[in-house]
Amino acid sequence: MKANFGKATAIAFALALAIGVSAQVAAAQDGGRKIEEQFKNIQALNGAPADMLNPTMVYFEAALGVGCPFCHDPDGNKREVDTERKRTARRMIAMVNTINQNTFGGAKVVTCMTCHQGRNKPIGVPFVVTDQAPPALGEAYLDSLPGPAPIPNVTVDQIFNKYMTALGGADALQKVSSLTARGEMIQRRPARDFPAVALEISAKAPGKQLIVSGAGQNADRLAYSGNSGWTGNRDLRRAELDGKRLEDAFNIATQLKEILVDPKVDHPEVVNGRELYVVSARTQALPMVKLYFEKDSGLLTRLVYHTDSIFGPYPTQIEYRDYRDINGRKVPHTWVIAGTRNREYTYVMRNVQAAAVDDGVFAKPARQ
Repeated sequence: MKANFGKATAIAFALALAIGVSAQVAAAQDGGRKIEEQFKNIQALNGAPADMLNPTMVYFEAALGVGCPFCHDPDGNKREVDTERKRTARRMIAMVNTINQNTFGGAKVVTCMTCHQGRNKPIGVPFVVTDQAPPALGEAYLDSLPGPAPIPNVTVDQIFNKYMTALGGADALQKVSSLTARGEMIQRRPARDFPAVALEISAKAPGKQLIVSGAGQNADRLAYSGNSGWTGNRDLRRAELDGKRLEDAFNIATQLKEILVDPKVDHPEVVNGRELYVVSARTQALPMVKLYFEKDSGLLTRLVYHTDSIFGPYPTQIEYRDYRDINGRKVPHTWVIAGTRNREYTYVMRNVQAAAVDDGVFAKPARQ
């Protein structure tokens, strides 16, 4: 497929180059004609010199990582015929021109490359710090990829029940319904190391957690209890609350059915060389949640959720590691929360134990 595409692209480019060269010669002979005077069906580039058409087409190819047939009829004699992608291109040209005119005084600051970066579909969702942008290889690359693996013949309840069993079963989770943990949180950013911060966690089923990071008067506290939460002297926003409930590594199993809306089994995905069951859903405040479960053990190994913003969603990714037994109940002792803005937080718990936790510790303190 790649070879065929390369040949087609080369032929199309040669045709475009020939047309462009003849246009430039004609422009020189005709004393600088406009694009619409030299070529047919010009609607978005009117007024520009005719000899600018071919360089503009080459720029579009480079910015989108495509060839001429992506927008044009492959027959070089029918380049003026409209296609849906050509109509889309006209809207994009108008959008870029409007942005530059209204925001940058007409300077060519925003271009096709600004958003597309060599891809025919621009990337609209930021990446977490551990991910890399996919290669910009054009439409043939996307067409050459294998389709998604078929959705397995398994239900959401079966996946969740196996997860509960892997953790020790409902009886074990009920028996060890509250935990305390001590450890540290390590923040990582590219080319910048941060010192470890002391961490204490108190958790209680079905959905209560207090995290104290730091020590003494400089300690930060964040807590939630059911459908409310707080940090410092303010309440958590709805999306923050749903996010913190999903990030609660000790209580997530007992809250899944309550938190998730419209869960469904999705196409399995390969993570770190292993094919995992995937359940996709949303919450009342978060537009997307995906949970990744080991097929054999049933354990939850990754969770991704999106938070909405005015301009689109951004992701948070949680990796669960080092499950250990606590009085018959398995809990992760390490998890990594990777977000956008080049931030990654590793939570390492070294003293996790079953312990009674008073409900009062989750209550928001009175304002001083």
